[in-house]
Amino acid sequence: MKIAIIGAGPGGLYAALAAVKHNVQVDLFEKRNVGEGIVCGECIFDSLNIMKEPGRGLMHPVDEVVLQGRGCYAFPLGRHRKLWMLDRRSWQQELARCAARRGVALYEHTKITPARLLQMKKEYDWIIDASGAPSVTSRLNHFSNDYFKEYLLAHQVVLAGDFSSLWPRIKIVFLPDMPADYQPAYAWIFPKDTGRANVGVVCTVRGTLKKDKLDLKKLLVQTISKEGLDGAHVLERGSGMAVAGMLPRLVYDNIILAGDAAGLTSPLHGGGIDMACLSGVLAAGAVINGGRGVAAYHETLKRYTQEKLALEKVTIQKMKTLNFEQFDDLLGGITSKNFFARFRTAIKHLGMFYVTLKWFGTKKSIPDWPV
Repeated sequence: MKIAIIGAGPGGLYAALAAVKHNVQVDLFEKRNVGEGIVCGECIFDSLNIMKEPGRGLMHPVDEVVLQGRGCYAFPLGRHRKLWMLDRRSWQQELARCAARRGVALYEHTKITPARLLQMKKEYDWIIDASGAPSVTSRLNHFSNDYFKEYLLAHQVVLAGDFSSLWPRIKIVFLPDMPADYQPAYAWIFPKDTGRANVGVVCTVRGTLKKDKLDLKKLLVQTISKEGLDGAHVLERGSGMAVAGMLPRLVYDNIILAGDAAGLTSPLHGGGIDMACLSGVLAAGAVINGGRGVAAYHETLKRYTQEKLALEKVTIQKMKTLNFEQFDDLLGGITSKNFFARFRTAIKHLGMFYVTLKWFGTKKSIPDWPV
C-alpha cells in the first residue's frame, strides 16, 4: 500500500507516524520547511483528556488561566484538563525526524497543487490531506467556500518583553462592546517564558471581515497598549484563520481530510492541535483498514467531539446573549473559591452546568498514539 500525506503540521505528522507502523510506503509532502509558517498561541489543550505529554518542544505545563472581564479571575484548568505551552517549531521538527527514522519519506518545499493532486490520486492507494484550510482537496473539488461560511480570524505578534508576572500562566481577555455577530472574540497573552509571549486577538467572521466594521490589527494594537506592553519588541507578526466547525464531508474518492482541512478547530477558541493529532491517527487507521475503516471515520470523529462541542456551543451562546456585566458575573461565579457561589452560578446557568458535567464525566477511548 502507498499512502501520501499532504502537510507536515501536527495532523500530517501524526498520520505519517501512525501509518508507517503498518509497514506501508508513506510519502509526506510539506510546502515549506517543517515548523515554518506557524500562527497560533502554541498551546496544546487536551480537550478530550486523551493525549500523551509532548516530548521535545514542551516548554511547560499551564495549570492556571487568567480570565479577564471587568475583573481578573484565576481558573485552575490543570485540575480538569491538560494544557501545555510548546515551541511548536521544535516539536514538529522532532516529530519529522522521528518519522524519517521510521521510514517515512519527507519532501519539504514541495507544494501540492490541485493538478498534482489529481495525478497523485492515480499514484497512491490513499491520500490524507492535512494541508490546512482551505485544503488542496477543496480547490480540486470546488468547496473552498465551505471554510469561509463561519470561521475565526486571528492576528498575532510574538513579543519580547517582561512577562514574569504572568508566566507560567496564560491570560484570556474578553472584549467589552464587541457585537454579538463577532462572538466569540477575545485577546490572548500566552507567555512562552518570562521574556517572550504570543499576543493576539481573534473574532468570529461570516464571509469577509470589512475594516470599517472591525479592524483586528487596530484592536491588537489597542490590546497591547491596555496590557502595558507598548515597550515590548515585536519579533514576528502573522494572521490565520480557523474553521468554526467540522466539514459535512471528509472523504473524496481516495482522499481523506484531517486536522484543519477537515474543519476540526474549536469554534470557541480556534485551537485544534489535539484534534489534528487525533484525526491524523484515526485517518491513518481508517485507510489501513480500507473502505470499511474510511466509511466509519467521520462518525468516529463525531463521537469523540460531541460532548466538547456541546459545551462550546453553550459557551458561545452565552458570549452572544449576555451583556459584558452579566458575562463578567458568570466568570466570577465559575472561578469563585466559594462553593455556594459556584453552586448559585450552576443553578443560574443550568444548561451550561449540565454539558460541563457531561464533558468532564465522559471518558473517551485513548487511541494508539504513535509517539
